[in-house]
Amino acid sequence: MIKVYICEDDPKQLQELEQLVSKVIIDRQLDMGFGLSSSDPHEILASVRRQSPEKAVFLLDIALNSDINGIQLASEIRDLGGRNKIIFVTTHTELSLTVFQYQVEALDFILKDFPDQLYDRLRQVLTVAQTRFKSEEQPQEELIQIKIGEMIRSLEVQHVLFFESSLNPHKIVVHLDDGELEYYGLLKDVPDLNDNFYRCHKSYVVNLTRIRSLDKRYRQVTMADGERVLCSAQASRYLARRIGKY
Repeated sequence: MIKVYICEDDPKQLQELEQLVSKVIIDRQLDMGFGLSSSDPHEILASVRRQSPEKAVFLLDIALNSDINGIQLASEIRDLGGRNKIIFVTTHTELSLTVFQYQVEALDFILKDFPDQLYDRLRQVLTVAQTRFKSEEQPQEELIQIKIGEMIRSLEVQHVLFFESSLNPHKIVVHLDDGELEYYGLLKDVPDLNDNFYRCHKSYVVNLTRIRSLDKRYRQVTMADGERVLCSAQASRYLARRIGKY
C-alpha cells in the first residue's frame, strides 16, 4: 500500500486536505492509506524514519511556520531514500525555482488559491502517482539507440538478432525480428551497447540471448530466425561455453 503523508501548518486546511484525500482514495479505489497528517515537519520526518515506507506520497505546504519549510522537508525526505512522490500544495508559487535548487523532483504543484478545484487536482495527481508506482514495478525492456539520418531509433534488445558489416562503407546492418536497419557506425563499438552483444567474427556481432545453436565444425551460429552467422575459432570456443546458459 502507498502511504500518504500530509504536512500543513493551518489546522483547518490540514483537515480539509485529509478529507479530500480520503474521498479521492475511496472514489478512485486507490491502493493508498494515511501514514501521518501533521502541522509539524519534524513529526513527519520522525514518522518516515520510523515507518520506512516502501512507497509514499507527500502532500506538503511550503510555508510551515517552522525552522524548516516544505522544500527543505522534501529534501530531507529525499535523503532518507525510498520511493516517494512529492506534491506541493501551496500559495507560494514564487518559490518553485527553489524546488529545482534543492533537487526534490516534485510531481506537481497544487495551488490553494482555487479551493473549488482542489478535489479534481488531488484526484488527478494521486491517480498519476499510483500509475507511476505501478509502472516502476514493471520490468523495463532493455533498449539501445541508433541514429538513422537525423532520427534516433530506440530498439528493444530482445528483438535484435545480430549486426553485420554493410557493403556500404562505414555502415552497419542490424537484423531484427521484423526486418533490417542500416546505419552509420563501427562494428567494434556495438558490443558496448549491451552486455549480450558479442563480436563473434570480424563482420558480425550476435545477440547471445538469440542464438539457437552452434556448429563448431563449420564455425557457424544459427540465430533464432534460422539465419546463419560465421564465427571465428576463438569465438566458437567461447560460445560453446556460453550457449548453455541461454
